[in-house]
Amino acid sequence: MSYPYPYKIETEEPPLQYEEFDGAKFGYMLWPSHAATNQVKGRILLVHGFGEYTRIQYRLMDHLSQQGYESFTFDQRGAGVTSPDKTKGLTNELHTFKDLEHFIKKNLKETQASGIPLYLWGHSMGGGIILNYACQGQHKQDIAGYIGSGPLIILHRHSAPNKITQFIAPALANCLPNVTIDTGLDLDGITNDSEYRNFLAHDPMSVPLKGSFRQIQDFLKRGKRLYDDKGNYIEKNYPTEKPIIIFHGADDTINDPHGSEVFIEKCPAADKTLRLLPGMKHSIFSLEKEPQVKAAFNELVTWLDAHTQE
Repeated sequence: MSYPYPYKIETEEPPLQYEEFDGAKFGYMLWPSHAATNQVKGRILLVHGFGEYTRIQYRLMDHLSQQGYESFTFDQRGAGVTSPDKTKGLTNELHTFKDLEHFIKKNLKETQASGIPLYLWGHSMGGGIILNYACQGQHKQDIAGYIGSGPLIILHRHSAPNKITQFIAPALANCLPNVTIDTGLDLDGITNDSEYRNFLAHDPMSVPLKGSFRQIQDFLKRGKRLYDDKGNYIEKNYPTEKPIIIFHGADDTINDPHGSEVFIEKCPAADKTLRLLPGMKHSIFSLEKEPQVKAAFNELVTWLDAHTQE
């Protein structure tokens, strides 16, 4: 039995588009602003989490549209329509950032022509990606601000692999990089909402949640780079003039909120905010219960409006 996507779109679903780059055919979507004023305030480039894809972002993109913001997202290599069937989970660190640079350049060209700011937002695995991009990305200075949602910096003890697995993981990633495994989708850790849990449990794009040994090892190392902060990686490389806000569910048992606390403490940004949201689990803006999502979204828009008008 399949379950329909629980969210009812209030604006209009734009078409999924395709673009070939570096051996992959990427599915992507630009959700235009549908604000009553017809004024476009800015654009947010959304970088999804492990095993996610475009549809998971519809709720957030629809909400942003009503508040005057465009949003852009793409199915990363290894996920969604970009990597169907046997190619699911096949990616690596080089592809992750090379692909992201490609789409950042695409969006910067369009937003600069329109005279609007471009913000970079990342959820979970995508959060770890954008926080590292803020430290090492080619166009990190051209981004108006950074937004994290439950970023993968350190796994919660509930989700962390045992010590034996942690010990052998690097060898597996090096010797069998393209071997994929079903990591298991922790529905209870993702959301409090039973409708969204049922949707995910029966969504063929979400389950099984497969990743390659290389992909998994890369996103864990990516988070560890931020958490360990060796050589003051964050302090030396994050652009101090770029604002950042991180939202993290206080009850998140997938990615530990403590990782976000550590990043914000070490981040040298003059304008930095951490919002730990009581009662919320992992997928704050896309899969949680509506009253809580609305409250979190209102905070996000308040932050965006304040920084867009500066």
